[in-house]
Amino acid sequence: MARGRIYNRIYNEEEYKEVNQLNKNIVEDYLEEYKQRKMKETTIKQYANDLRIVLLFIKRELNNENILSLNKKDFRKFSIWLSSDLKMSNARANRIMSAVRSLLTYIEEDDDYDYDNNVAKKVKGLPKDPVRVNEDNFFLSFEQITKLKNELIKRNRLQDAVLLCLSFDSAGRRFEVFQTLKHGLLEGNKTNIVTGKRGKKFPLIYLDDTKELIRKYLEERGEDDIDSLWISGTGKNKKPASYESLYNRVVQMSKILSEIEGKEIEFFNHSLRHSRIECLLQADDPRLVDENGNPKRYTLEQCQLFAHHSDPKTTQGYTKDHSEELINDMFNFS
Repeated sequence: MARGRIYNRIYNEEEYKEVNQLNKNIVEDYLEEYKQRKMKETTIKQYANDLRIVLLFIKRELNNENILSLNKKDFRKFSIWLSSDLKMSNARANRIMSAVRSLLTYIEEDDDYDYDNNVAKKVKGLPKDPVRVNEDNFFLSFEQITKLKNELIKRNRLQDAVLLCLSFDSAGRRFEVFQTLKHGLLEGNKTNIVTGKRGKKFPLIYLDDTKELIRKYLEERGEDDIDSLWISGTGKNKKPASYESLYNRVVQMSKILSEIEGKEIEFFNHSLRHSRIECLLQADDPRLVDENGNPKRYTLEQCQLFAHHSDPKTTQGYTKDHSEELINDMFNFS
């Protein structure tokens, strides 16, 4: 059956007005994020239509519950409804389930939602999250971080270089990095105490070369009465930077890295968190060495502690899939 016919048969504007408003707000937040990421209008429209189907199912079959309260059984029921009741092809049903998974992944990583249990991932047959299709973009290597840092310094964008390096070193979420104050940063290797998800309190950490970069940035910035590490404007027009500006700065960095490498690379604030955890697990940071002087490899448990995750499965979800490499090593395949 053609896609348009299925959607038109399901969607009813009057009924959609009765859909749980919280669910509609969540979908709107998600779509706004992808508009900011310059996703094609046709793709955004596709996501919007698919997710409307999801919300109508929740209204009809699950008492209009908040989508964040649903369990694995609910999403399995939805998958069966798509294929059995609506007679969708497996590919179409899987695509809609992929949209659900992507939505909930976004909610897991968004600062405004206290949600970290994407049960839709546990329903069999789902493809990988759309936002991670190109792992070469989503995960940046230490070498790429260094290239970008040097280019930002060369362009006299010291604040951006500090944002890049502090975000990477600390694996901090954007809203955690945003809380960084300028005071005391040159006295050690930890920021002020910030508040993370679920009210956890901790300092962000950074290495000595990042501290030296902070020193240069603060010297260039000069004296002012702004406590935040992040500012906009210069001279008398200086003011604390907005939360949104940290996102925009990182988007601009992705364009600069694309110029350096001669290919399009898109990464975002949370990409740096994923990249840091992957880097530590794979011993990809030459600044951190073991007793033999080799780059140090950290365990999943250590990275879980560092990322302030409650469950190691969450930390595992931040990493690349290395299963093929491990199998090759088992049999000495090149």
